[in-house]
Amino acid sequence: MLYANHSCEPNVAIDLSSADSANWHVRALKDIAAGSPITWFYPSTEWEMVQPFKCECGAKGCLGFIQGAKHLRRGVVERGWINPWIEELINEREKM
Repeated sequence: MLYANHSCEPNVAIDLSSADSANWHVRALKDIAAGSPITWFYPSTEWEMVQPFKCECGAKGCLGFIQGAKHLRRGVVERGWINPWIEELINEREKM
């Protein structure tokens, strides 16, 4: 995943939902043409980014600035796959 980048309209999901890292996997969200970059939605695994950044993914629904799921509405984070701990944190936030 060292060479995968963020996109607001990713083509893969990073599934880290298992406690056993041997069961972690990358799953395609759509067909990926040969030679296309692998992209994933950082807030699906990151609650608060240590290094937020200006997004320049060019997607129609680009968020513009990526800080992590903490700074997004549930519907935005749920664009694709969302890891369980991010969903738990959103649920906790919504109880407040």
